[in-house]
Amino acid sequence: MLFSSFKSLVNLVFPRLCILCFSETPNEGQDFCVECLINMPHTNHFRKRNNAAAQKFWGRIPVEDIASVLNFYDYSDVRWMMHRLKYEGRKDIGLVLGLMAGKKMLKSPFFNSIDLIIPIPLHKEKLIKRGYNQSSYIAKGINEILQIPIREDVIKKSVYTKSQTIMGRMERIKNVFDSFELNDKNSIQGRHILIVDDVLTTGATIEACARKLLEAKNVKISVITVCIARS
Repeated sequence: MLFSSFKSLVNLVFPRLCILCFSETPNEGQDFCVECLINMPHTNHFRKRNNAAAQKFWGRIPVEDIASVLNFYDYSDVRWMMHRLKYEGRKDIGLVLGLMAGKKMLKSPFFNSIDLIIPIPLHKEKLIKRGYNQSSYIAKGINEILQIPIREDVIKKSVYTKSQTIMGRMERIKNVFDSFELNDKNSIQGRHILIVDDVLTTGATIEACARKLLEAKNVKISVITVCIARS
């Protein structure tokens, strides 16, 4: 009773805020306010195989299934939410969005028979500077729903690359080309791998990572990103 009263007082003084727009959420443990839950810019990717994310890789690499959870527009609440995840230490946002992705995958007719989840790795210098890999936390959220093992020891980012935020498609491709290194080719032979990343823009980073993973025999690739950049 005493603990319950204290908890209510804490919630009154420090109300839980929506991680998308900072409005107060109606219920304890709820991550989004009612308005954001209603108006969140979900994609149709989990119901449509030939979606906008898949089209980015046509003629580039073989992908079994690919989906992004949310559309990402400039100067939108989603953009600032992803900025907080990536640069402001909000690892909890990655977990929440990973859970959302996992639930969508569970209901989707796609993403069958996935064996491993591999989050896009960060270069060790960038990892030390940031303190965490945002894609790893998204992967943990997906794992919590689907119980698919995460492997972060298979591939590494061996070349430090510049930030790609303002780069065009060709600049991004050149920036990340051959920047990944496969550590353990034998352990992924014949496996269906789910690559997890935060934002899909041109797909250059995912393509570079996937190409390296595909060096192992009989590997299949699927991809999940939290967001897809839209103009």
